[in-house]
Amino acid sequence: MTAKIIPVPKSVKNNLTGRRFGRWTILGYTGAVSGKSTWLCRCDCGREGIVQGSALTNGHSLSCGCRRSENMTFLKHGRSRTPEHDAWKAMNRRCHTPTNAQYPNYGGRGIKVCRRWRNSFEAFYSDMGPRPSSEHSLDRIDNDGDYEPGNCRWATRVEQGNNRRTNRPITYKGQTRTVSEWAAITRLSEEVILYRLKSGWTVDRALTEPLRPSRR
Repeated sequence: MTAKIIPVPKSVKNNLTGRRFGRWTILGYTGAVSGKSTWLCRCDCGREGIVQGSALTNGHSLSCGCRRSENMTFLKHGRSRTPEHDAWKAMNRRCHTPTNAQYPNYGGRGIKVCRRWRNSFEAFYSDMGPRPSSEHSLDRIDNDGDYEPGNCRWATRVEQGNNRRTNRPITYKGQTRTVSEWAAITRLSEEVILYRLKSGWTVDRALTEPLRPSRR
């Protein structure tokens, strides 16, 4: 598609250039139609299109239409209304749809869906397999890592609870306890211990050095 990108005028308060909405990446501003700003967008599948800004920000336009084509493929395979397909859709929305309520905790902090899974439910299903039971849901092993093969599993709530950062095991003087347990013993907060370890402190120093009194 040939479209001329022009500078964003001051009257346009929300510059969408460079942002992502669903599968769209915003390339630039193209003008206004009936008083509504329009933007040149590139879909993850490679196609480009001009989309109204309001359709992007309210979630009405998330792709060039390839998503609908994929959904038809899923219908043919009989998995469009399965728990696995629901998990795949939810994973993509919380990572790549800024209007999604969960986006700040996922896409907003850099968590992404790998390219293999992003555009293909079949690839996701091939790697993850069927959900073992209704008690299982999609879980990332490394909570700061992306959704990708090797970092995802089907896990129960108990298993996911054990995967919280504060349940990270730490061995000190021959004893292995979780961060939460060491916090209770040392009377330091879980956040302080985690911050110290992330900053490169040794376990001994992280657990034994007292907090400095605050200066007011």
